[in-house]
Amino acid sequence: MRRRVFVGRLGVVMSALVLVPLRALANWNAHAFDSAGMDAALTAAFGRSDTVTALEIELKLPTTAHQGGLVPVMVQTHLPNVSRLALLVHENPRPLAALFEFGPNTLPEIAARIRLARSSEVSVVVESNGQLFRNSQPVRVVLDGCTGGLNDEGAQ
Repeated sequence: MRRRVFVGRLGVVMSALVLVPLRALANWNAHAFDSAGMDAALTAAFGRSDTVTALEIELKLPTTAHQGGLVPVMVQTHLPNVSRLALLVHENPRPLAALFEFGPNTLPEIAARIRLARSSEVSVVVESNGQLFRNSQPVRVVLDGCTGGLNDEGAQ
């Protein structure tokens, strides 16, 4: 009888541990993701917003996306000592779409899907050797990523 009680209590404790949110273990920068402007998001994420254009950052995404809710993005760079990388969508209400941190000797290469509220410029900002570098590309969206309706330009 005692063994059954013990196993029952052990099951409850194990279930509680499994259900603990993993968000508590993540390094979440809520202030950066809640920022309404580009400069505010960059300042919250990196501590400053001054960037330099760099063609060493390879940004691959479609020039026209049928649905704004599923836009694939690939980023790769050969800049040395990359510590952080951010994806920003200029026309979104909250421009910071993703923020990645890299350890030493890590290949700074990511693939993700982001949401665009409407046609916008998408930027990637990379922190390398303490300096911020940026590359951008415009994306035309046929169906927006929030309501599923036609965007400002309409479907053509």
